[in-house]
Amino acid sequence: MKATGRAESGPFAGSNEMTLLAVGRLRRAVGEAAGERCADEVLRKLGRRQLDSADDLFDFASCLLEQGGATYMVGNALKVCAILRGARER
Repeated sequence: MKATGRAESGPFAGSNEMTLLAVGRLRRAVGEAAGERCADEVLRKLGRRQLDSADDLFDFASCLLEQGGATYMVGNALKVCAILRGARER
């Protein structure tokens, strides 16, 4: 079991812990398929395959804040996680 609280599967199988944390939060907030689709879109926008640092997580969260709704709330939570892990606002 990983940060998602379930067995690792789907398009993010094999991803690192930080990526699974972000995707897992999205899955819980907006549903499995929508969460994966949203995560994939944001990662593509950032030009990343996964989140390798607290700064990457911060950037991912900032993109979610632009979308509004449930993803906005997930973005706020992930932004706090990123800051607690050492990210700095740029």
